[in-house]
Amino acid sequence: MMNTINRTMGAFARLEAYVSMAAFAVMVSVISINVIIRFTTGNSLVFTEEVAYLAFGYSVFFGLSLLFRTRAMIAVDLVVDMLGPQMRHAANIVSYVIMTVICGYFFYLSLGLALTGWVRRTAFLDIPYFWVNLAPTISFALMTFYSLVFLGMLLKGEELPSVELEEQM
Repeated sequence: MMNTINRTMGAFARLEAYVSMAAFAVMVSVISINVIIRFTTGNSLVFTEEVAYLAFGYSVFFGLSLLFRTRAMIAVDLVVDMLGPQMRHAANIVSYVIMTVICGYFFYLSLGLALTGWVRRTAFLDIPYFWVNLAPTISFALMTFYSLVFLGMLLKGEELPSVELEEQM
């Protein structure tokens, strides 16, 4: 069972990294090309704002789920660190229960937003807003899954994966 979860998380890790990097590259490229064209010709490409907006959303939300999976997010755990080992373990379990509920709720909300996006379209490219709103839906689904995996690891007494502070910068 754990081997299947590890393989699934590995596949998600590659998906998150590739989508986030590709979306960031597309965003920077279209903005740069538009700036160059505007300065050299005095005209701009009208569709670049929509493409950059779409790419920005995918870059941010897939990057967010990647950081969540590696536990590389900034945490203020001063109070938790002052607790004893058993209380610290209990506090971690409570925090992952809360994160599972919150991420699951945000997934539910973003799924509703994405599904209503079929009727509304972007101004120039005429893309349904479903595709714009799909990024947070996938991201919150992944973060809910990771929260459940981390909660299961804590309940079994396993150590959670984390990124050292030096590697975060």
